[in-house]
Amino acid sequence: MTEHRGEIREQIAFWEARRAEPAKGGGGQPRQRVVTTPQRIVHPTGWTVLAERRARQRRMRQRQEGSPLVARALAQTAVRASNGERWAPRSPAARPRAGSGPSAPIPRRGSRLQARQRQRWRKLLAALLGLLLVPAGLLFALLGPAFRIQQITVIGTQNRALITQIQQLGVQGQNLFLIDTAALSRRVAALPLVAAASVERDWPDRLQVIVSERQPVLLWQTSQGSYSVDRSGMVLAAASSTPQASQLQTVIDARGPKVTATIRPGMHLGAAEVAFAVEVFKEVPVLTGISNFTLRYESKIYVSNAGPSAKQPQTVSHTTFVIVSPAGWVAYLGGPDDVNPLANRLRELQQILVMAQQKGLHLATIDLRFGLNVAYTLRS
Repeated sequence: MTEHRGEIREQIAFWEARRAEPAKGGGGQPRQRVVTTPQRIVHPTGWTVLAERRARQRRMRQRQEGSPLVARALAQTAVRASNGERWAPRSPAARPRAGSGPSAPIPRRGSRLQARQRQRWRKLLAALLGLLLVPAGLLFALLGPAFRIQQITVIGTQNRALITQIQQLGVQGQNLFLIDTAALSRRVAALPLVAAASVERDWPDRLQVIVSERQPVLLWQTSQGSYSVDRSGMVLAAASSTPQASQLQTVIDARGPKVTATIRPGMHLGAAEVAFAVEVFKEVPVLTGISNFTLRYESKIYVSNAGPSAKQPQTVSHTTFVIVSPAGWVAYLGGPDDVNPLANRLRELQQILVMAQQKGLHLATIDLRFGLNVAYTLRS
């Protein structure tokens, strides 16, 4: 039997059958078929580029993972190949455990699905827990005793009467979340003794009130009592409740009980009248040397014939400030609406007093309400 090297079994069987056949026609030798196998298969250029690219990728993965490349065998591929490599199979013991190295095994599809399901359940439980905890927290904050107002701190004043009045507004025990600080600030600012106010929450159970207190400048005395008044004309409080009331000058309101009955804390007097009285108390002692005088606020009624018909005279009510001196004379100063400024009227008063002292006159009244037409009377 002729030895055939490099031929497959099908080729060997074919040639054996040809040799067994009798020779045909001419008695010549049977023709022998020559089959050659190329040592290298020439692939198209595109295939070569793709094969080289895959080889580079395999070598790169080999360097990253440390897995050796071995030649492919005929029993493993069922195709004879002159070149080519494959990955060497790893034994189960050689595979790295999860988390033990940079190349962790790829999880199975079932494991990924289970992980996603567990993640969905965790999110669902967290959402349900939030839905339960949020209403419970709101109920605890709004209905629980932890955030109810227990104390009110007043800043900006040392007046005990004002502090007590603010602390008795009826907000103790209310929930600190539900309290309307803007409305409460307006309530505090509406108090007669307060010029401005702001309210702030002091967690968890306190309220802080910051006030700017009005400062009294004089006392306003009526038939019902004496009250402190600030520069804007606001009637603040009774003189007995006003700190340092003994250091304030007093205006006696002599307009009658029907007019003065409405004067009480929280009411506004004329700011111009208050400023006029403060200026009189300041300048008269400087110009005249008299400090212990009395200042009255009176209403005078005049009969005027300047109406549409001289036969029908009209009565005019006019308010005026009156200085009553300890020497017995009375000076009518008029009011803040007069054309002649108060400074001119007080200088005229000074000149008349100097003239009466030089001449030895005993003055009874001095009327400064008519500009340059100053009039005075003497005692008999």
